[in-house]
Amino acid sequence: MLRALIFDVDGTLAETEELHRRAFNDTFAAQGLGWHWTPEDYGRLLRTTGGKERIACFVAERGGDPARIDIAALHGAKTARYAALMAAGGLRLRPGIAGLMAEGRRGCSWPWPPPPAPRMSRPCAAPVSAGRRPSCST
Repeated sequence: MLRALIFDVDGTLAETEELHRRAFNDTFAAQGLGWHWTPEDYGRLLRTTGGKERIACFVAERGGDPARIDIAALHGAKTARYAALMAAGGLRLRPGIAGLMAEGRRGCSWPWPPPPAPRMSRPCAAPVSAGRRPSCST
């Protein structure tokens, strides 16, 4: 019997990155930006942590000024699109996860589902703001 299950965040239970990429591309198209991230583009952009920061890096790589784009609003639209894709069944569990979760529930002695995680008191990284070039990982 399992005594504990500890999961990381995004991408542990299901492959989420392709759905994130699709949500970015759907949002870019809906905004008429003419941008499209290929799997290779997105793989490179994943070296930069954070969706807003990835957008800023992409704009900077193309010679644009990230401060001229409402990145927060664009990312908000992408997040809404991602949630809609998930709600429509856009994700599948990784192989073996459903069984592992069922086994964990059988031996579970705490309330299921667990309570929500506490909110962070401050962001982990400085936001992208006017006059500040993004720090892109390469």
